[in-house]
Amino acid sequence: MHFTRRQFAALAAVVFLPGIPRAADEENALFWRAKSPAHDHVLFGYVRIRADAFPDIVTEGKRLIDQSKTVLIDVNPSLILSTTKFKNSDITPVLSGLTPSGQDEFKTILSTSPAKGAIAKLSGFEASLLLIGEGQHAFAPDAPSIGLALAKYGASIGRDVETLAADGEMQAMQKPLTLETVNSVGPASIIYLLELRRRIGPIGAYFDERYKARKSGEIASLGEEITARGIVTPTDLIDADKLRALLIERITNLPAGTNAFVILPIGLLNGPYSILSELRSRGAEVSAIG
Repeated sequence: MHFTRRQFAALAAVVFLPGIPRAADEENALFWRAKSPAHDHVLFGYVRIRADAFPDIVTEGKRLIDQSKTVLIDVNPSLILSTTKFKNSDITPVLSGLTPSGQDEFKTILSTSPAKGAIAKLSGFEASLLLIGEGQHAFAPDAPSIGLALAKYGASIGRDVETLAADGEMQAMQKPLTLETVNSVGPASIIYLLELRRRIGPIGAYFDERYKARKSGEIASLGEEITARGIVTPTDLIDADKLRALLIERITNLPAGTNAFVILPIGLLNGPYSILSELRSRGAEVSAIG
């Protein structure tokens, strides 16, 4: 079994967002302004979705980039993280642990997925990735993700585009995906995801719809619900505390006068991993702007 950065990013779009109570405007925000005596930044929360499916968000992002002097993105979009391989014989298939009706439903849903030829061999971890991503707008070199599209736009109009975390720093924070972690996502978690799908439809498509409507609070709440059901989260795969601390330091210690459009995972603007309270504690006035 292989686990790649793209699969990690797709999962992160869902589960880096546990929910806590927020003000009404924060429930519907993707863009924030962080203003201090030394800086005036716009913070944009992205998930790994296809840019051309969300033209109004892209248009607003471009308008704000036009008003900025530089574009900062959390990590290099071309970063290659290590892949993980396990023997198929060591992976516990999840299908046999489902009820007969659950097995039928599982097979039907995944019959059109990239794993349609190996459904009986899928681990719960692999199955959770497929179920959570179902219906999401796929991206490709000619149809980039929204964060990458905005970074490319910045470069096209002459803005400096830089990453906040270096490739080596990200690689050092990656946690190895273990066989124990892969096999920890069992039938109960998959049964929950099947029930959730019956409630809201294909899960990836639902998250796309909520993002398009800028319902970041609803995304956060559902993300919290999913993680509570035993789904592997990015905090199992990367040192999220170190990443959060590094990004805060890089943003707050930018040269005085920096006016940046900062592209960040939306989970760093919502919930317990949000950097907003830390920016406020360091003197910035932070507010949702759209």
